[in-house]
Amino acid sequence: MLIAAGALTLGLGVTAAGVTMASYNDFANLNLGAAGIGYQGRFDIGVVLPSGRVEQADNASGYDWVVPEAETLVPGRSVTTIIPVFNNTESLGADTTFQVVLRNTDGSVSPSIPNITSHLRFTAAVDGDVVFENVPWTAARGQVGVLSARQQAPLAEGDNYVAARPESARDLTLTITYVDGPGTEALNGGQSALAVKFNAASVKP
Repeated sequence: MLIAAGALTLGLGVTAAGVTMASYNDFANLNLGAAGIGYQGRFDIGVVLPSGRVEQADNASGYDWVVPEAETLVPGRSVTTIIPVFNNTESLGADTTFQVVLRNTDGSVSPSIPNITSHLRFTAAVDGDVVFENVPWTAARGQVGVLSARQQAPLAEGDNYVAARPESARDLTLTITYVDGPGTEALNGGQSALAVKFNAASVKP
């Protein structure tokens, strides 16, 4: 997950000097932010593992998400996985997108294993609403939408997920179909190395 954050808070303070016999004096000091300018919390999104634990997946290597029955995918069949994604930020919304990307630059698992990536098609839905349907990986991208502020203290990686505001979490359902057509005969035993990349930008609640 690549996460960008941006926010600022402003606080104003005004003081006035007393009058002296020699002249009238006045001044005003404006302190921009009592504790400085910038969001004091951490802007963060996370996913919920099937075990119910929180996963950040925010490093370059990502997290190895298990797709049920992935090893059974053959031409003419599909596999589906559901990825719960949530805003782990107490007071900022998260405008969140996702896309399918290729691992190892071309989707190959290894030079000795046939690469079936070009024969795969993707369908995605967020909370049941279809985002795209039966598209190649190059078009497999879309909006999760704005996940509202959690309004609870952020969870740490490995914590048991505790639901907060309903609008702060959504389920991404991703279906991968192996198209049965010309050329698949030569790809017997083939595999594809894929990832789902989430991006989020902070928005005012």
